[in-house]
Amino acid sequence: MIYTKKQFGTELLAELEQGYDPVRIAKWCYVKYLDERNREDGLGEVMYEIYGMDAGPEFFIPEAELKSIAVRCQE
Repeated sequence: MIYTKKQFGTELLAELEQGYDPVRIAKWCYVKYLDERNREDGLGEVMYEIYGMDAGPEFFIPEAELKSIAVRCQE
């Protein structure tokens, strides 16, 4: 079964509802990246950008932008 952008977007919004913590979200995303090897085209690149946030504050994606990414994935 393919892990879809829509599924990822829904799960990302759920993570954001728990609070904006870039490092926690990055770690969550990295686990999803490793677990969901069979994913929809283009999703790996989106996940890579998000899980890279744990490399330092200069890589943090603002909360509003993360929400926007999640919504776009759901479309």
